[in-house]
Amino acid sequence: MLLKKSLILLCCVFSSTAFAERWFEVEVLIFKQRPAPYLQEDFSLDKEPIKAKRSVDLLTPLYTAQAKQECINGDTRFNSQSLTDSVIGANRSNLCDGSIDYLHSYSALPLSPIAPVKDDMEQTYLLAPEQLQFISQQQELARKGLKPILHTGWRFEGASQSRSESIKLFGGKLLRAPVIAQTPQYTNNDFISLVNTNQSIAPVVEQAADQWELDGSFNIYLRHYLFINASFDVNERQANGEIQHARFAQFKRVISGDIHYFDHPKMGMIVQIRKFKH
Repeated sequence: MLLKKSLILLCCVFSSTAFAERWFEVEVLIFKQRPAPYLQEDFSLDKEPIKAKRSVDLLTPLYTAQAKQECINGDTRFNSQSLTDSVIGANRSNLCDGSIDYLHSYSALPLSPIAPVKDDMEQTYLLAPEQLQFISQQQELARKGLKPILHTGWRFEGASQSRSESIKLFGGKLLRAPVIAQTPQYTNNDFISLVNTNQSIAPVVEQAADQWELDGSFNIYLRHYLFINASFDVNERQANGEIQHARFAQFKRVISGDIHYFDHPKMGMIVQIRKFKH
């Protein structure tokens, strides 16, 4: 009896260890759809912001490091150099410091962040551009005149829904928020009586946050099968200057190794999850 219990315990420990070591890599290629003149869907309704549990941002550190290096190389998009600096010939590595918002200095993000080549299973990390495999898919999109806005991938440990990470994804153009000036409204008559009527009151300037053309989260969890839960906002500037948000929210059970297509009136997504070292 004791031997039987020991064998059952050993099998459980082995199974949990094997489960913990199941690593995968996923590749994601997101592109914009062509404008549809007769689109029936209404995207004017306000929606709650996308909220994801255990959110992990792998893109920002790499895009920031990439932009800082381009700044050091002399890229004027990230140039904070003053006239005095240019006259005295200040060192560019000193000018490209932490005072620059490198990420939001991009008018449009590169299609793929430049990540180093890695081969470990320690924590979630992005794939290097040379590790991505959707070459023929990119060529097919180009033939169809469709514009990719993000092509990336990452390696991760297979985890249950309660333990899985949600990877923050964003890309495309940076849509600058319009600046709105509002004249202050005062309702206190005693205060107004103290103000010189000939003196103008400066308007209050309000500005919403800038937004990327694509912004959202991508979650994969393991429960016998692999499941993808993806939510994005596809943001577009309208003729009146306002930004329209089209919500993409899809849930799908997938099989590793298969290429899966996700469709939406505003964007399309190609995904493949591949086993890594098992």
